[in-house]
Amino acid sequence: MVNNKKIPFKVSARTARLIGRENIATAKGAIIELVKNGYDADSPISIVFFDNRYSILHTDLTESLFNELVDKGIDKNLLLSVYEYSVDCYKIKNAIDNDILKDLKSKLSPLSSLYIVDAGEGMTQKIIRDNWMTIGTDNKAHNYFTKTGRVKAGAKGIGRFALDKLGSKAEMLTFFNPDNHETDIDEDNQPTPYIGYKWTVNWEDFEGEFKTIENVAAELTGVQNSYLSAHLTQALPKHILEKIPRIKNLEYGTILKITDLRDYWDNYYVEQVYSDLEVLVPPRETNEFSIYLFSSLNPDDYGEVLGSICDDFDYKIIARADDQQNVEIKVIRNEYDISSIPVEFFSRPAMNAYPYTRNDFIKGYWKTNKTFSQLLPGYSEVDSDKTFNDIGLFEFSFYYMKKIYSTPDAERFFYRSISSSARKDWLQKFGGIKLFRDNFRVRPYGEIKDVAFDWLGLGNRKAASPAGIAKKDGRYRVEPENVAGAIKISRLTNVNFEDKSSREGLQENKTFQIFKELIASIINIFESDRSYIAREMNDYDDERYSDIRSRQEAEGIARRILEQSREKKNSERNKSTNHKDNTSNNNASYDLKDQQLAIIAELNEKKDEEIERLKEEQKVLRGLASSGIVLASFSHDLSKLNSRLESRFEKLKKLISEKINEIEYIDVENRKNPFYLMQNMREQDLKLKSWLAFSLGAARKDKRKRKQIFLKKYFSDFKVDWLSVLEDRGVNLDISNIEDLDMRIFEIDFDSIFNNLLVNTIDAFNSSANSLRSIIISVTSTQREIVINYSDNGPGLSKDIENPEKIFEPLFTTKRNPHSGEEEGTGLGMWLVKSIVEENDGNTKLLYPECGFGIRMSFPVKYKR
Repeated sequence: MVNNKKIPFKVSARTARLIGRENIATAKGAIIELVKNGYDADSPISIVFFDNRYSILHTDLTESLFNELVDKGIDKNLLLSVYEYSVDCYKIKNAIDNDILKDLKSKLSPLSSLYIVDAGEGMTQKIIRDNWMTIGTDNKAHNYFTKTGRVKAGAKGIGRFALDKLGSKAEMLTFFNPDNHETDIDEDNQPTPYIGYKWTVNWEDFEGEFKTIENVAAELTGVQNSYLSAHLTQALPKHILEKIPRIKNLEYGTILKITDLRDYWDNYYVEQVYSDLEVLVPPRETNEFSIYLFSSLNPDDYGEVLGSICDDFDYKIIARADDQQNVEIKVIRNEYDISSIPVEFFSRPAMNAYPYTRNDFIKGYWKTNKTFSQLLPGYSEVDSDKTFNDIGLFEFSFYYMKKIYSTPDAERFFYRSISSSARKDWLQKFGGIKLFRDNFRVRPYGEIKDVAFDWLGLGNRKAASPAGIAKKDGRYRVEPENVAGAIKISRLTNVNFEDKSSREGLQENKTFQIFKELIASIINIFESDRSYIAREMNDYDDERYSDIRSRQEAEGIARRILEQSREKKNSERNKSTNHKDNTSNNNASYDLKDQQLAIIAELNEKKDEEIERLKEEQKVLRGLASSGIVLASFSHDLSKLNSRLESRFEKLKKLISEKINEIEYIDVENRKNPFYLMQNMREQDLKLKSWLAFSLGAARKDKRKRKQIFLKKYFSDFKVDWLSVLEDRGVNLDISNIEDLDMRIFEIDFDSIFNNLLVNTIDAFNSSANSLRSIIISVTSTQREIVINYSDNGPGLSKDIENPEKIFEPLFTTKRNPHSGEEEGTGLGMWLVKSIVEENDGNTKLLYPECGFGIRMSFPVKYKR
């Protein structure tokens, strides 16, 4: 028997490659990780310098550049096999063997190097040994703040492995600030005489079979006699030193030099890094942290990286969430030319309330306060995990910028003039909603041309609801390509937002999913405001000009028809001169016909609008009808199944009873008693039979005919249809107060109304602690109307709904997935109830009992028989 012993894990040297080269997604991302290290070191500046002058295969080489390449070790014969001398320079040959070109490129690539410089606090030997050389150190995870109060951007302790992503060799020169560090000590805890260190590593040393990481070492050399500025003047070209004069006075900081680069850094890729750095930090007014980028290949093309502050927008939202789940929202309108909007427009009833008055427009903004629950109504009631508590503080700036508009739209909606080309260029560079944590961008959210550009799913929202801005039902959704924005979070206040180890985004957990839903709901405040104003402006425009436009169209049609008739008459006259009298008569006939067609055209336009609205409703109803069509298609088979359900239990019991006696199982536990199990099966069969009878009855053709319905009988049958469901859930349906009335109405309409109401009540009861569940339906009549009241004693409407009438809007629902926060209900039930009642000349009114939900439906007495 072997004695128990503990054995340690061994870490392969290849781990460094997995963490760096293979884990970090892109070289651009690796550079950004190293720039963040400078920020965490309290540096006021970061410099990224691509020394790529010699690494590119130039089409022309000056004599001096040719000689420089030879001096740097490029074989002269290899160069001459690619270039030939012509007049005053070397030009690339027309036909070159691909293998030779590949060989030259491989020789040129090592001539490039990449420098990343910061002027931070530097590193002592102890910090290099214990932090820099420790994989996955948790130093930044616990020490959130820098000496100057910055919140550190890093946390995983693997950022330095970004060096391996960029090149196979790395060299670091670091000079530490003694005022910010403890006394520098060596491995024996003895003070050292050094003011800085040179650290070098060859990442290829980590390759090879059976190597463990403790057997691979970096080289560390102490530096005694110089400071950072002396090394910078040697490493950086003169034009960089001239653009950043303070370089010459820097004492402390770090220089990273990466050689044997793994990527081909021509101007195209350098430009991409510059663009990424432009959106690395949010637009700012202070110069707390400046970033510079330079390239020796194109020395005049780059410089300080400046983020752009957007000041040409149509709408802007500023939202700030506090630790009590309150969100202060400011909506800034900049889309309208206020001076061109007639004063009478603001006398419309819809424009008399805040925030739509003329004074609100002149002020240019309005404010509102929402809670998380109001932004996602209904979610807090189903979320047992209390996810709202995990979200924390955040700030959100949102910009909407339309890129183009038509002249008729500008006149109808009173748009101010814009520069379309400037907006397109700006959005192409800075568009998308980006996420920043502690003032550093979390990639790849909102990144142009990346799959995560539309990480909030605005495009899917638009596809699901492609309605125009002036659509009557108000379901306008914004396009992702016309927006920009920044969301600011922090490691301190948003602790549940964790990095992926790849440094590409945050972990997709429940908290982050609900956070995205909240952001989308804030955006919806802008969408609702813009579409509300657009609808009123559209209606106002129609009232002022619809008659004129219709008449102009009609006149245009009439003119075209008249021209056609004259052409026809002239052609006929040329053919024969014997029909002059008939021509006169024909002319009068054509004039009358033109007038009639013009009138028809005008009426047709109005009808087109009505048809378009009905088509939209038809699409919704078509989807609802699909399930009914499938059910009707299988009604014959289902009816056969329904007839067998009740009898099969008796047959099965009879057969088993011939073999065994039921009395023998009286004292046997239920799970082993076949007769008990069969009784359970019978109860399930009865429930299924009830559901099938209900479903098949809903598809009967006679329900689609307007006929005389006796209300007492209707509700009695209705109760029977739902009885098994109601009993199963402990719900009492009270229909004792039904007057002896009959109505002439479509039975299927009544089914739609009360089935929807009952389903909503049952869903509400599921989240209610009330054990005495009841539904009351009453019918009374007066000389003028028939009144049907429906009420329950459930939890009632969600308290998060600010305007209860909103439940009648299509697609509005408070049923949400408790895990993701996404809407689960169709949002059509109450809309159907109201639509059906109004279609039958009735009206709906919400009732407000002390507890529960109530609605009154009134029908004119003309439906009474």
